[in-house]
Amino acid sequence: MKITKIGHRSEYKNGTTATIADHRMNRDERYPPHDYEQREPRPPYDRETERDPRYEYNERPAKHQVASHKKARPKRPRKKIKRQRPPKRQPKPAKEKKPRKLKQPRVGIRRKTTWFCWLILIASVSFGVYKNFTAINKHTVHEREVVKVKLTDTNAIEAFVTDFAKVYYTWEPNHEKLETRQKDLSKFMLNGLITLNADALRSDIPTTSTVSDIRIWKVEAKKNQVNKVLFTVNQQIKNSQKEDAPKAIESTYSLNVMKNKDGDMIIVTNPTIAAAPTKAKATEKQLQTDSSIDAETTSSITKFLTTFFTLYPSGTANELKYYVDGGTKPLNKDYRFAELVNPTFHRQGDNIRVDATVKFLDSETDMTQYSQYSLILEKTGTNWTIKSGL
Repeated sequence: MKITKIGHRSEYKNGTTATIADHRMNRDERYPPHDYEQREPRPPYDRETERDPRYEYNERPAKHQVASHKKARPKRPRKKIKRQRPPKRQPKPAKEKKPRKLKQPRVGIRRKTTWFCWLILIASVSFGVYKNFTAINKHTVHEREVVKVKLTDTNAIEAFVTDFAKVYYTWEPNHEKLETRQKDLSKFMLNGLITLNADALRSDIPTTSTVSDIRIWKVEAKKNQVNKVLFTVNQQIKNSQKEDAPKAIESTYSLNVMKNKDGDMIIVTNPTIAAAPTKAKATEKQLQTDSSIDAETTSSITKFLTTFFTLYPSGTANELKYYVDGGTKPLNKDYRFAELVNPTFHRQGDNIRVDATVKFLDSETDMTQYSQYSLILEKTGTNWTIKSGL
């Protein structure tokens, strides 16, 4: 069944019609109210002409007409109200930065650091006063390290090497003498060195050698009780095939000698060729007289030295004490003073230093002696005295 609503009436599919009141009645019949809710029947009324008694309190204007339920009340057009946005905030003007004031350190007795410094000062002063009253006199001992130079006696080594060199560098072209030489070498050298030198000289050698001089230059201590010896040998070599005079030959060698605690010695190395000491280079100083010394002073000093050196070779101790401060030992020689050679004068404070070469004539040997002196002269009053230099 389909219901079509026409106005306030409903038309069914079978052609019957019913009002709203009929529907309500049907509803009440279908769903009867409970005992506790009994509804009073509502009086019928016309919506167009009458009022609903439930709404008597609603007062309507006289000309008011109730619109149909199908008629829609026209909607009032709403005015679009623009939303007013809040104005943008303008940036605040930048404030000028005030210059920052530097904090000045305050030093006062209320500061903790100041209190701490005062405490340290008071404690140090108190400690100093305490130590001053409780101090003990102490004597500081300055220790000095005395280095003792240990002198090694090399006379035994020098004598041992000298005896060895006389045997080693002396030979003759004779089989028996060469065997004797070989036996004598066994007293100085190791057995291995004797075997090494067995073929050094043959019996048919044409030369004969004799040692004229041996000079020991240096003995140097090495490890394990070994000493290195540098020596020079002068030989006279004669050749039997030539009738010439013997030829002098000078050679320098070095070898090692071991010396034990008991003083026994043995040669542990064969003589090796080495270089002999030579003349050293030295520069001569050219001495000149100071310009601050006048000619009168040099003349008086020259006269004084001439008188002294004339007396000095043969003068007695009593005579020499008038010229030398503290006196000096006499020479007791027959020397004759000849002259002062190139004396130079130099001022040293209140004294004068004289560098002079004195020429003496030796009456016993007729030889001219040149003695060099560096004298310090001191003037006492009008006389000169030799303070040092003899």
